[in-house]
Amino acid sequence: MKKLLILFTVLIFAACTNKEVEMGDPNLELKGGKLYYKEKLFTGTLTQKIPLTDKNLVEIPYKKGLITTE
Repeated sequence: MKKLLILFTVLIFAACTNKEVEMGDPNLELKGGKLYYKEKLFTGTLTQKIPLTDKNLVEIPYKKGLITTE
């Protein structure tokens, strides 16, 4: 039972680490063609609000600093 609880905790932590960051965040930096957030390769979703259009939000998924096709 203890092993199951530990496994469940690790899975929840891994699921919650996916970040959503807005374009223009001062912690974002593009180096060598890869996107970094707070000096670490960015994994998560980069968002951009588009004013005065039908589309309210653009979302770009990243994994280890590179755009993915998720």
